[in-house]
Amino acid sequence: MVETPLEILGTALKATVQAYARHRDTRHSLKSCLYEIVREKKYPAKSVEIARRLIWEHGTRRNLLAKIVSKVLKDEQFSPDRRILLELFANQVIIKGCDRLEAAKFAQAARLTFGRDWIAPLEPLFGRIYALKLDDKIIESRDELEYISLLYGHPKWFVEYLFDILGKTEAIELMRISNEKPPTYFILNRLKATEDEILKVLESDGVEFERDKRAPLLYKIISSKAIKDLIAYKRGLIAVQDASSVFSIISAQPKSGIKILDICAAPGIKTSLFAIYTNNKARILSIDISSHRLKTYISYTRRLWIENVDAVLCDATRDLPTHLNADVVMLDPPCSSTGLFWREPSYRWVVKPTTIKKFSALQKKMLTNATKYVKNDGLLVYCTCSITLEENESLIKDFLASNPNFQLEEIPIKSGSPGLLGLERCRRFYPHRDMCNGFFIALLRKIG
Repeated sequence: MVETPLEILGTALKATVQAYARHRDTRHSLKSCLYEIVREKKYPAKSVEIARRLIWEHGTRRNLLAKIVSKVLKDEQFSPDRRILLELFANQVIIKGCDRLEAAKFAQAARLTFGRDWIAPLEPLFGRIYALKLDDKIIESRDELEYISLLYGHPKWFVEYLFDILGKTEAIELMRISNEKPPTYFILNRLKATEDEILKVLESDGVEFERDKRAPLLYKIISSKAIKDLIAYKRGLIAVQDASSVFSIISAQPKSGIKILDICAAPGIKTSLFAIYTNNKARILSIDISSHRLKTYISYTRRLWIENVDAVLCDATRDLPTHLNADVVMLDPPCSSTGLFWREPSYRWVVKPTTIKKFSALQKKMLTNATKYVKNDGLLVYCTCSITLEENESLIKDFLASNPNFQLEEIPIKSGSPGLLGLERCRRFYPHRDMCNGFFIALLRKIG
């Protein structure tokens, strides 16, 4: 049975509210929670697509939307589920500026899906929200940091952090760009077909793309239907990944015949990129602590025809079950994901300064442990999708001070910006400068 547009929108609203509810209960990412809900309820693809967009848009302005809803609620108390629905409505009519007809459709879809009794207390509030206009009275604040936080949809503590490391002008530009949809990049998988053959498949599928000269085999999508529906994606002819991760791989200049240890490897993106760039002629040992993520790793690498790889379930903070002396050790440890605030804006409201300290301590353990598996004159590549100093330059400075047998190498790519705190041989990437995730790379050589 074909669903009507109102039913599709209503199902999307329900999936979104359910994803937030599960997120509150489990603290798993909203993206993961949505996928779990979708698998369980078997919601239609069109509704899922709308739900993804709703979650992304809500994440970019969550603090302002919460302020708007609090303004109309005054002292009235509502459940978190109802508040989320009100915030989604506020996003549609105030941030996006939809007209009265579209606002009515939102209310009708919610009524159809959640039921009249559940929606009844919200009906007058929909009217109050529609009567508001986005102006300085909603976002005004005597506190400049608070004002910019509301204006650009980032936590106040993070606004202050960006001011410190980038300056006010660039910080604002980064936050502005982070509220726009990020580009999608892919690598041609020449393990399955030639470059020309893959490009022809993409063209026949109506994909518009352009070559990104910053790395071999790297392309950016200009226009396309959903990635998962592309023939090239289904056949494993392309590996979809942000450009920043590609930069971390080519920084190590992988060659045929080398031995690679990929730590925190699941779901297999970097292992696969190493294999693609070496034509399956490197030997790769991948480790990860998550059995669930390793299952994804196995599925992903098989689909891309990745060979000469082994995967091991183990804890990267402890001795690994190997005596490997690797030419390249890749360490991409768990991090605060502050560099992903534009790709997954819901992270903005989960990450706190204490989160950064927690990850920094974990990263230090992993980095120290990783040194045992680098051969003399070998490389240790440390990278994170974070832009904080604590997880990057500060950590690397402390590491070099206590590990004199390692030295910083110049990274052989021109993209990005020099590292901070005097570590200019490191590379930093920012959404507003490089149109990729916020990212950090340090290349460390073991000198004996």
